[in-house]
Amino acid sequence: MSRSPSSALDAPAVQIDELELAPRGERVHANLERPGADDPALGWCVPVSGWALAPNGGAVTIEIRQGHQVLRIPRTVERPDLADAYQGLRGAERAGFSLVLDALKLPPAFELQVGATVDGTHEEPIAHVRGSRRAFEPLPARGAAPLTVTTLGRSGSTLLLTLLSLHPQIVAFQPETYDSRPFAYQLDAAIAMANPASRMRLLDSGTQGEAWWLGRASMRPDELLRIDEPLRELLLGPPVEGLLRSAVDQAAAFVTDLGATQERTDVRYGAEKCGPAHLQRLLRELCADGREIFLVRDFRDVIASMLAFNKKRGYDAFGREHVADDEQFVRWQAGIAAALAAGWRERREGALLVPYEELVADVPAMLARILDYLELDAAPSLVGAIVERAEAQLDRIQHRTSPDASASSGRWERDLPPALKDLANEAFADPLQEFGYA
Repeated sequence: MSRSPSSALDAPAVQIDELELAPRGERVHANLERPGADDPALGWCVPVSGWALAPNGGAVTIEIRQGHQVLRIPRTVERPDLADAYQGLRGAERAGFSLVLDALKLPPAFELQVGATVDGTHEEPIAHVRGSRRAFEPLPARGAAPLTVTTLGRSGSTLLLTLLSLHPQIVAFQPETYDSRPFAYQLDAAIAMANPASRMRLLDSGTQGEAWWLGRASMRPDELLRIDEPLRELLLGPPVEGLLRSAVDQAAAFVTDLGATQERTDVRYGAEKCGPAHLQRLLRELCADGREIFLVRDFRDVIASMLAFNKKRGYDAFGREHVADDEQFVRWQAGIAAALAAGWRERREGALLVPYEELVADVPAMLARILDYLELDAAPSLVGAIVERAEAQLDRIQHRTSPDASASSGRWERDLPPALKDLANEAFADPLQEFGYA
């Protein structure tokens, strides 16, 4: 089947549907100058530029929010016009901000909240942007299709990936030990090379240091707008989709070849674990045969298990190493859980929800249900053999922090101190409700 890129369509890759500027506040004077409905096309990019300053001379940081993700950027763009208009005001001479956002990491319909903080304490809104990017046309897989398990750590992913890897038509490389992610690897690399800063290296390599092909960390919209439109289209238009589709094809070929090393000749899926991110969305868009499993666990038990596993190993992980205390860690993980719930709302059609509690309560029954979803052989004899082999493999590793599966459910009520239990109930309230937990 020929692969005609959907970018050949007349519609722009990204369009801005609505821009709503916030009233000027007392703490921040600001304006968002881009994006606009009449901006020239910049491929799979959203230009964001404007200015902001604090009348009291305080330090201003720009915040761009999309869902539960926040991008914080400093003001670095020289603005002589503002220096003249606000003479003597500290920071006015460099009050501008400018960057291009990678629309490949945004959902097809997106909302951006642009705001500013003064001295890191108070956020003032600047603008609300609604826009859309063109979704890709799903095409049949060339080889193995992606099977992504979207989950958080300590939610049973090692068990699930081990079970999946033992089916003769699914490949996952030693999941009891490694996190092999061929599709995520290839697609994330392609997204990085599709970034305008990287694409510009085709015209100007500049200083050829390490990873020079990725370009600078960011680019400004005006740098792209100085390029003639035909050349911009060459850099940022249809070839970008070609990069993404080639990445999926390369991953599929790798999975198929990896299966051959395991003497598997009819590989249907390459299974890999992913946290909530943009990759699963793009894989679902690009590959018609791809599948996604949302593996969830009571997030309060997840916190209890993470803290116990950190203590068992003697070092902090799962993000605990990035924060000062357990309270901040709960809030950190609550943001990830909220992103998981948002992904489920967005892509639940065609996906399968697997609660950890149901998986460990009856592994054969849940495995059979999963294989039915994947349209693979789920004969009781095969399911039984897979479960037996998985138990033998997992007995050799020390992942457990509770005596058995029954003790792992509801452990938060025993393991967490009262203040942390109250915080977890509050912080995880929405995603708990989204996934049907009390």
